[in-house]
Amino acid sequence: MSQTADRSSQDVPLRGGPVSPRRLLGALREVTLAAMHAHTPTEVALVAATQVCQLMECDEAVVRWWNAERASLELLADTRPDRTGRAGDLASGEGAVGLAFSTAAPVIVEDYAHWEHRVSSSIAVGSGVAVPLVIQDSPAGALAIYSRESRSYKETDVQLLALFADQVAPVFEAALLRIASQRATRRADATDRQLRDMLDAALDAHVVMDAEGRITRWNAQAEAMFGWRHDEIVGKELAATLIPPELRDAHRKGLAHYLKTGEGPILRRRVEVEAVRKNGMSFPVEITVAPIGTTEGPAFSAFLRDISERHQVEQQLRRLAMHDALTGLPNRLLLYDRAEQSFANAQRTKSSVALLLMDLDGFKDINDAYGHHVGDILLQEVSVRLREGLRGSDTVARLGGDEFAVLLPDTDLPGALAAAKTLRSSLDAPLTIEGVRMPVGSSVGIAVFPAHGDDPLTLLRRADIAMYVAKRRGTGVALYEEGSDLEGAARLGLASDLREALDRGELLLYYQPVIDLTTKRVCMMEALARWDHPRLGLVSPTEFIPLAERSGVMPQLSSWALKTALTKAREWQTRGISIAVNMAVSDLSDTTFPDRVRAAVVEAGVPPAVLHLEVTESGVMSEPERILTSLERLRDIGVQLAIDDFGTGSSSLAYLHRLPIQACKIDRSFIRRLTSQASSVAIVRATIELAHALELRVIAEGVEDAETLEVLRGMGCDLAQGYFISEAIPDHATEAWMAESSWMGARS
Repeated sequence: MSQTADRSSQDVPLRGGPVSPRRLLGALREVTLAAMHAHTPTEVALVAATQVCQLMECDEAVVRWWNAERASLELLADTRPDRTGRAGDLASGEGAVGLAFSTAAPVIVEDYAHWEHRVSSSIAVGSGVAVPLVIQDSPAGALAIYSRESRSYKETDVQLLALFADQVAPVFEAALLRIASQRATRRADATDRQLRDMLDAALDAHVVMDAEGRITRWNAQAEAMFGWRHDEIVGKELAATLIPPELRDAHRKGLAHYLKTGEGPILRRRVEVEAVRKNGMSFPVEITVAPIGTTEGPAFSAFLRDISERHQVEQQLRRLAMHDALTGLPNRLLLYDRAEQSFANAQRTKSSVALLLMDLDGFKDINDAYGHHVGDILLQEVSVRLREGLRGSDTVARLGGDEFAVLLPDTDLPGALAAAKTLRSSLDAPLTIEGVRMPVGSSVGIAVFPAHGDDPLTLLRRADIAMYVAKRRGTGVALYEEGSDLEGAARLGLASDLREALDRGELLLYYQPVIDLTTKRVCMMEALARWDHPRLGLVSPTEFIPLAERSGVMPQLSSWALKTALTKAREWQTRGISIAVNMAVSDLSDTTFPDRVRAAVVEAGVPPAVLHLEVTESGVMSEPERILTSLERLRDIGVQLAIDDFGTGSSSLAYLHRLPIQACKIDRSFIRRLTSQASSVAIVRATIELAHALELRVIAEGVEDAETLEVLRGMGCDLAQGYFISEAIPDHATEAWMAESSWMGARS
């Protein structure tokens, strides 16, 4: 989760305005070039720190890398000349940089003077942002920028810094490996200068050529490198054997020029050239040529080193900077670069370019249920299907997570809509991974150049807005509509608005009745949070709960929900109605949460058993042992505990038996198909029998008709909720509903 220190100063935007993709790409190219030629890791890191300072227009930047042997974050680069007070090595979790590394998430400090965490050293800065450097989903270091003044950072600033970090992390890793390899080679090659010179001669191919260009000496390494035996090559012309045909005339002219003038542009220098093996295959070599005197006249000594492997590393570095490591697709940077080229061509030809943004529906559920390795396989399979339905000139890029972008040059609106339909159709056939059939749905947003924007960032943002509309409307595909930026921009500000929402009274609780299937009477109300945003209206908890967890607001939000719900429980106590409140995974990971629950129950003056706390099955399995400890502490308080969305996670029966719970809630996806699919009937029946065997009560959610309710009663289900009974009711309307509803007094 990202962490932000409170402050009262106003936002300080980037002084130069939005950063263009070309500037960002240029900065990353500088880092990549440094990585290819640097002799120390600090040289690469210092280029990165300097480039990010220029890119973000900040005062300072720091790069740190994790040293596993020392268990510390080593300082690779610091742009501040005077480093007095700056820590050398940091522990994981220490300061903003250590916290970004340990949590693998951005850390925003808007005012160091009032930051709640311990600062690693006495640094004279007012604010900063630290982001992790991630290699294959694991943090390997951290990058931080600092400003001398206290300021807040826009979400787009943080996203830009994170994007820069995502691209330079694999470049750092490759550079560190290359430098370490070179150092190891140098240590093995020599213990002193004389020995190193001798080993250089032995390890490199050594060739001596006379004034006529004939080879006179040829060592064993030259035999291994070129494939010619000593007796085969000596006496042959070097140009005719080792130099590619297209360069032979130039070599002969250069030799003649030196013999005539004493001038040779490549002499006594290391240069890279192409050479030819005996089998005719060309390869790159690094060559150093020096003139020598012999009794027979002038000659030339050359040391040659095969640099094919180095070229491969350099090519890999270039590829890492421009491609997604998991799928091999172009990444965001390469997409931006190709988009700019397509836009320039479209301007010349008066044509259009379409940009599609797609994400996968339900991908998080697949990750939670089957694990990230299955999610990775799914993304790889999806990338293959998306590429198959496109032209050679089109680009499919993975932007991160389950988001893909598709660039369609020379494509108008009808063509974009047809392409979107084709892409979605390519995912219609379910994927089978590890024996499990997984249907994959998608939502696509479309924006078109130049009608909807004239730069990649604007077009991508508007395609993102259109994709959100497609999700909300359930249409699968949506075109960007003029004016919808206002809603999109407002949603980008949700994270900063959420902190103030509690104080302003914008957060509300709705209550959905839960009935006892034996008495057909309301026995519990489930409290459901809603946010009445002043501009956006009601915001779904699926949007603001993740924001609360990322921004560190979750403890305040859960405490407010508990206090408010328990106040209602006290009013309903005489009616025999309990209250159910959902817990976030971050609540159960917080060691202070059980104490906050105890305090809320005592303050409300109700028996602990009136409170029912629910947590999802996938949430429990995210940190099973830690969450088990928290649940046991809650059980000791006397509150009731339930597993929500049961049947969609991956918990084992052995683990489920260990949980101190009293109820499980069957996921609505099974309940909705109860009267139409035999498989759902079998699953629900088996779940009820299993739960009862474990002495658990069973709650069915998503009951939408009388037939489903009666089927559940016949199966022995204990409790039920859903639209057939009632939708969630605003707080102010609960008394009126209770006065009128037959569910408040019915008896079977």
